[in-house]
Amino acid sequence: MSVEEHTVTDSAAGPYALTTGPDGALRFTLVHSGRIGRIVPGEKPTSHRLDPACGPTVITPGPDGALWTALETGALTRIAPSGSTA
Repeated sequence: MSVEEHTVTDSAAGPYALTTGPDGALRFTLVHSGRIGRIVPGEKPTSHRLDPACGPTVITPGPDGALWTALETGALTRIAPSGSTA
């Protein structure tokens, strides 16, 4: 077995949940910084800012091709494949 570790942010941001996006990239929540991250192994990770206080927790692909995340604020957010929250 081989294990690879990828630093995606500082530890205070709290990488939390992980899923595969519609583009095949891995998407993850950064619960303590209000961001959604994206990584493809071998590439530099990127992230998209939501409201800094929203606390994105879990993330999952939806039947509409977008990603959906539950927020600590009690809301759900739809994230388009481009990364926008439209």
